[in-house]
Amino acid sequence: MLSTRHRSLTVTEAPGARAPGVLPDVPYPVRTVLRRWRGMLGMMLGVGLALGIGMGLLGVATASLDLYTRDYRLSGADLRVITHGGTLVPLLPSDSPGTIKHATNVLSQIRGLPAVSEAVGMISWELERERPGPKRSDLPAELIAVMGIDGDPDRIPNTVVLDEGRWIRRGDELVVGSKLSREKGIRLGQTLRLAGRDFRVVGIGKLRGFTFQGDSVAYLERRSLRQRAEVGDLVNLILVDTTTVDATRSRIRELDSLAVYDVEETIELAEDALAGDRASHWIMTTMTLAIAALFVNNMLSGSVEARRLELATLRAIGIPSRTILLTIAGEALLVCVAAWVVGVGVSTLLGWLINAYVAPEYGVESFYTADAGLFLAVFALALALGVVAGLGPARRATRVDPIEVLREA
Repeated sequence: MLSTRHRSLTVTEAPGARAPGVLPDVPYPVRTVLRRWRGMLGMMLGVGLALGIGMGLLGVATASLDLYTRDYRLSGADLRVITHGGTLVPLLPSDSPGTIKHATNVLSQIRGLPAVSEAVGMISWELERERPGPKRSDLPAELIAVMGIDGDPDRIPNTVVLDEGRWIRRGDELVVGSKLSREKGIRLGQTLRLAGRDFRVVGIGKLRGFTFQGDSVAYLERRSLRQRAEVGDLVNLILVDTTTVDATRSRIRELDSLAVYDVEETIELAEDALAGDRASHWIMTTMTLAIAALFVNNMLSGSVEARRLELATLRAIGIPSRTILLTIAGEALLVCVAAWVVGVGVSTLLGWLINAYVAPEYGVESFYTADAGLFLAVFALALALGVVAGLGPARRATRVDPIEVLREA
């Protein structure tokens, strides 16, 4: 049996008891973890890559939500009016805001309400673009998505966004969205022939607050659209600028069978519509983290198996099981913390590449948004999974039988 003096000496000089260059005052589990960080570098990078991919997916999901809600937040319109039963934030082809009948009369009544500075109606349609020269019968019709606008959107703050030119003032003028301009090669000052009538492009830009795809359509006056298409006295959506939101909402509801939404309600509808996408991204991220946790578990199990002699020696010289348990658990936590730092870097790099090279191709500002709250949530989840991943190997380490292992050695 080992004497107390011999045991004390051995504890100080046992294999792995002191990491070179580390102060002896540092607790043994911390010294051991610091000594073995190079051996865990592969785990840190592997788990960090997995975390980076997971956070990248969540960053894309956050950007998607921001893409749908950004124009609603920035537009100065206080209320949005659609018919009852319509979908204010359509995502699927079958979704529609519906149509408000007798639009001219409804718009006049809303504009006449107290505290209403402007009400702008919109109806979407498609018109055929006619190219100069003889038309080939084998070519499909080229359709342009257009929005007929009734009212002056310039009177609603932050609603008109122009890259070039000005907003329409006459019936033979139109404004083209920047994405549509880029894809169709339409330039400022160009004449565009739609459904048998020439329109001059006086601006390149969009309207905020009607749809998140505002840069993919052309804008013209509603009466011009009614002349070119079989459209009755209808609008799909009305934006209202008012200083008394609640009172104006009540008065509008009395006019007809209309649904009225303020800015917060509009954003909530957009978030609800995208809740499924966000949930799927979180599921994918959790699965990625679970795979990373299994990876950490397997690597730590292999490490414990390879260090059976070292652990058995520590048990034989009196190192408590709790100390060994903390050592293995500390290695798992170190891997997860370092991997999270690597993951943030990987996610940020992926986001920069996506925003720099992919987003411009689709005419949007960003497809990825870094979110500090999101990163912290993943960090907490990674720590929890790291603890779970380290429990099994740590418990096996405390159950090493020193007599059996030393006999085998």
